[in-house]
This record gives sequence, structure tokens and C-alpha cells, in this order.
Amino acid sequence: MKEDKAIIPISKDFVSDVRRIIENGRQQAFSATSAIALATYWNIGRRIVEEEQDGNIGAESGSRLIAGLAENLTNEFGTGYNKRNLAYYRQFYLTFKDLEILHTRVQNLTWSHIRRLLSVTDTEAREWYLMRASEDMWSVKTND
Repeated sequence: MKEDKAIIPISKDFVSDVRRIIENGRQQAFSATSAIALATYWNIGRRIVEEEQDGNIGAESGSRLIAGLAENLTNEFGTGYNKRNLAYYRQFYLTFKDLEILHTRVQNLTWSHIRRLLSVTDTEAREWYLMRASEDMWSVKTND
């Protein structure tokens, strides 16, 4: 028996529905990945602060702690764990002490958004940006 290999006509609505499913799945995967990355960075920052406090480390020793940690981690995990990024992770933890609250309020923000917020020293301005960026789905470049 000969198999018919001709492509059958497919409706545009069907293709559109499948495209929407794919796009939705991609967006969910991106959001989940971003949330896990933020939690990882926050926890690294928390651990750095705990180590500083346990050792009663001052600012100068704190930067040496971060430099030493960066040297150990960069070889294994790459430049995402260099001195500058580890300092950002520490600042992230110190700026947003409660990760649960941060996630429930701004679930769709990325590390790039958070990095931008770390330079905002005014607490009210930072809170305003957090809410606007999350509610209006701002890209990081929206406020440039």
C-alpha cells in the first residue's frame, strides 16, 4: 500500500494557535529562568554579607573577600561571578532584604532591571520604578 506524503492544507487559525502556544511557552521559560537567576544572585549576596558579618570584616577586607571569591568562582563558572558582579549581588541583597516580597511584586523583571535599580539611591524613586516597570512591562531601556 502506497503512503500519501502530500502535505494537507492547514488553516491559518490553527497555525496561529500553535504559534501562540510556542510564544507563551518561551515567555514562561524566560520568566522562570529570570526568577531563578535573581534568587541565585540574591542568595550569593546574602551569603557574602553573612561572611562579612561573621568575620567582622570592614570595607577593605570586604573587597578582598569578594576578590578572593571571584577568583575561585570565575575559573569554574565564568565571568558572571567576577568581582564587579559579586559586588552587585551583595548590593542587591542589601537593597532588597526580602526576596519573596520582591518576587511577588515584580515577577517579570530581569537582572538588567535590578542592576538599573541598584544605582537609584532614593528609596521612593526605586519603588516607583519597580512598580512601573513591572506593571507596564518596561524594557530596561524605557527610562534611558
